Amino acid sequence: MLLNKENITEIIPQKAPFVMVDNLISADENGFKSSFQVRNDNIFFKDKKLQEPALIENIAQTVAAGFGYVDRQTGGEPKIGFIGAISKLKVHVLPTLNSEITTIVKHLYQFENVYLVKGENFCENQLLVECEMKIVVQ
Repeated sequence: MLLNKENITEIIPQKAPFVMVDNLISADENGFKSSFQVRNDNIFFKDKKLQEPALIENIAQTVAAGFGYVDRQTGGEPKIGFIGAISKLKVHVLPTLNSEITTIVKHLYQFENVYLVKGENFCENQLLVECEMKIVVQ
């Protein structure tokens, strides 16, 4: 594990109660992997399930944590990024309380400071949400 929930907010811009990633598991040139536990105090926990905005935000925060970690490893500071577009969004299943979500983000394409990534959330190997995001990094 590269970062845990005690220090993840050092490299992502989000603060409680809007942090949707607990641990950064891996980060390399191919992509990033994170984990996140569904808790009942999450602002997107409704009707006994974590709602899709949290899962989409989890993918975006996995990207932020991954890029931030890589920036720190190369002597830089984490940069701010923005979601430019979300496409190919498919919601398969919403996770329940205490579920452990694993998120995998793969780099698909880069042009200057714009990145196209594919993100997928899993719970016990079941695909929850998948999408592509264009991320613009300042």
